[in-house]
Amino acid sequence: MAQSFGPVELFALEFPSDRIPDEVKAELALLVASEQVRIVDLVVVRRPLDGDLEIIEIEQVGDELDIVDLQLAGGGLAGQEDIDEIADAVPPGASALVLVIEHLWMSGIANAVRSTGGVVLASERIPAEVVAAVVELAESDD
Repeated sequence: MAQSFGPVELFALEFPSDRIPDEVKAELALLVASEQVRIVDLVVVRRPLDGDLEIIEIEQVGDELDIVDLQLAGGGLAGQEDIDEIADAVPPGASALVLVIEHLWMSGIANAVRSTGGVVLASERIPAEVVAAVVELAESDD
C-alpha cells in the first residue's frame, strides 16, 4: 500500500543575505524536532553578489542548516520548474530556502477524509500579514 500523507505545502522564503539566518535555522530545527511537520524536500538557492547562482540540495546543506540525518519523504517534490522560478526572483546578494513540508498534525483527519470517500474542496494559505491587517481593521471598527 502506498504511503499516506497529510497536506503537503511548498514554501519559498527569501533572505537579504546569501546565507540562511541563524534564527531561521534554529526555528527550522525546533520545528522538525516538534514532529508537527515533516520536511519532504529542502533546497537552498543562493545568488552571491560576486558569484554564480547556486542550487544546493539537502545532502550538501544539512550541516549548514543544523539538520543532519534527515530522511526526506519525497526528495525532488520541489521540481526544477519551481526552483527555476524561485531562483529567477532571488536578487544578487540574497538567498532563498525552499521547503516542502507535510503537516503531520493534519494527517489523522486527512486519512479519515480519504477513508470515507471525502475530498478536499479547497485549501488556501492566508498570509500572516493579511490576517494581521484584517484583525487590526476589525479592532479599529470596534
